[in-house]
Amino acid sequence: MAEDCLVCQEHRLEVPLPGDHLVEAEDVVAFHLPPWPPADDVYLGYLMLTPRRHVAGFADLGEGESAAVGRYISRLSRALRTLGAERVYLAVVGHGVPHLHIHLIPRWPGTPADVSWLHVDDWEGARRGDFAAAEVMAGQIRAALHART
Repeated sequence: MAEDCLVCQEHRLEVPLPGDHLVEAEDVVAFHLPPWPPADDVYLGYLMLTPRRHVAGFADLGEGESAAVGRYISRLSRALRTLGAERVYLAVVGHGVPHLHIHLIPRWPGTPADVSWLHVDDWEGARRGDFAAAEVMAGQIRAALHART
């Protein structure tokens, strides 16, 4: 782990995360995105899946880590779908933080058809909430995740 890496700090719970870790496996860690300044709210159900080991990208993963990433993308996506997500978008950018992190972004019912995947979290009616609401959502995701394993 790197001392100054935001993702590594999230692994160590030095950054408050709603509901703490949803997944804490040998090779991966997943959590609900916290409200991040300047916003004081967060898109509910927005998850991050990260390899436990500090690596910059997919090419740096070992076979076991790759398998764990794929397995948990599927499990977390199913948990979100169980809670009503119509679709779960995945995004990997890797520009701002040099620790691989996969964004899982749900599209909730009621999202207008003309709202693209890139903006499902910021249109006027998006499901947003404060830290406490994100904790509730994290608990629901955890329950759905464990019900399916």
